[in-house]
Amino acid sequence: MRAEVPLLFGPDALTRGDADRYHLHKLQTTLRYAADNSSFYRELFQKTGIAPEDIRALADIEKLPLTNPEEIAASPFRFLCLSRSEIARTHNFVTSGTTGPKKKIFCTQNDLEKIVRFLAAGIATVAGRGDVVNVQLPVGLPYGQSDLLSRGVKKIGAKPIIVPMDISSKDHLRLIKKYRATVIFGFTRRMLRLTKELESFCDLSALGVHTLFLTGEYLPSNVRADLQKTWNCRVSTHYGLTEMGLGVAVECGAGDGYHFNEAGLIVEIVDPENGRPVAPGDEGELVFTTLTREAMPLIRYRTGDISHLILEPCSCGAKALVKFAAVKKRIGAITPLAGGEELYPSLIDDVLMNMPGFIDWQAVIKRQDEREILHFHVELIEPDSGKIPEIRKCLLAVSALAKSIQAGAMAEPVIEIASLGELHGTGTRKRLIGRQDVFLRK
Repeated sequence: MRAEVPLLFGPDALTRGDADRYHLHKLQTTLRYAADNSSFYRELFQKTGIAPEDIRALADIEKLPLTNPEEIAASPFRFLCLSRSEIARTHNFVTSGTTGPKKKIFCTQNDLEKIVRFLAAGIATVAGRGDVVNVQLPVGLPYGQSDLLSRGVKKIGAKPIIVPMDISSKDHLRLIKKYRATVIFGFTRRMLRLTKELESFCDLSALGVHTLFLTGEYLPSNVRADLQKTWNCRVSTHYGLTEMGLGVAVECGAGDGYHFNEAGLIVEIVDPENGRPVAPGDEGELVFTTLTREAMPLIRYRTGDISHLILEPCSCGAKALVKFAAVKKRIGAITPLAGGEELYPSLIDDVLMNMPGFIDWQAVIKRQDEREILHFHVELIEPDSGKIPEIRKCLLAVSALAKSIQAGAMAEPVIEIASLGELHGTGTRKRLIGRQDVFLRK
């Protein structure tokens, strides 16, 4: 099985059966490797009475217990399958957009090289030899996020330009012009901020950027259309997860959904309440199993991301591959409201991100007397309290908020206009902060 460069198109292309047989073989190998070398998985298999030999078909993966992020945070070294001297890089991080515990993910040199190869394959969907790729990711040590992607960019014959994330939009524009960037890779809301801050005095469509490659956050369809028009370019998205090696999936250019790294991962969709597989095509939690990891294999790892599989043959012609849908919500970001509704950031993004002059928002749900109340801060390119009625109208278009207000469980939101730049940096922090047990005075 040619896992590194499989034939995906044409009469000799791999079939879904080929992919399933490969996945079963790699899964059985991974389970035996983890049982022999990881104290965490060895004890887990012993406790549950499951042996790697019990997994005889792909469907048997359901017999295995799920791995939770909290378990990695609590005991990362118990997941190691090699001695610490063989670790080439340790990624220390807190998942973007959450306030969860800090985690450690270990990689050998071989693990890192596999990550670079997949990142090269991912960037090759939007760039090629001779392109200049503007990389907007955290700058750190060798084999950190920006360095790994830069290595992938070089691998396809393109030139990476690492851009510090804390520079001003004008300085960023200067670098785009200086190096004649043709592709920009960065976080969705940071790209929105850059666009809003520059478009008032610069014709972004004339810069020669042919693709915005966005990651990290949900991108509403109306915002995608606005970015495409403003930059006169293609907008594509990427799904990444540090635990799975940063690069996981790339949006298919032929239609909705993400093709993922099937050479290195198995994907499942499970019910987040009981961990059982959902019916084909139903929504649930994304769960991944690594298939080629040396230092730290992860088996049935819970991502907290809600999605569903797209099982219909993709119009791109890659018949052996499945897709999963764009992630619109994370379990940790879902806030239950007193009236029984659920609120999460993408619901607000859908109604606000395309508003003229909008840059970013952050909200806290508190209590006022016996009702909940949303304290909403919004940043505009030109701070103007006269925009508050329009913002309120947008928020009341969110069904969860409207129903809670109509039921009397929530008061109308309190809206404040943030000063320009006040919310800069919140792209990696929690934007919707759940109800706090305090009572506000009127």
